[in-house]
Amino acid sequence: MKKGLLMMTMVCFIGFSNSVNAQKLPSVKMPSTTDVNATQMQALFETPEVQEKVKEQLMENPELKNTAIDYLKNNPDTATEMAKVISKNPTSKSKIIKYIMDNPALTKKVMDYIKSNPDLLQKAMKLVGM
Repeated sequence: MKKGLLMMTMVCFIGFSNSVNAQKLPSVKMPSTTDVNATQMQALFETPEVQEKVKEQLMENPELKNTAIDYLKNNPDTATEMAKVISKNPTSKSKIIKYIMDNPALTKKVMDYIKSNPDLLQKAMKLVGM
């Protein structure tokens, strides 16, 4: 009788433990390190010191300069204005980028574009030493 009771208890215990699942914690999506880095870079990009350094790099770095000019040239909001500027200075990208930097609306467009493009933002931040 004791063996039967022990055996019955073990069968019930094993059956019960197999049928009960441990509580599952709700799955929380943790941001990846690239998401965190992008968010940190965007926040850092907003500081006036970094903005000035990026503007300097836009004036000096040919790749960043060409990217900014191409973006504004192909953007429907700025294409006509850029066409006028480029027609006045067809060979001088330095004069074109200077015009862009002297125009607050165009500068804002370029800076917003850099901020919204993770690869370009990372490149710009590397150029300014961040």
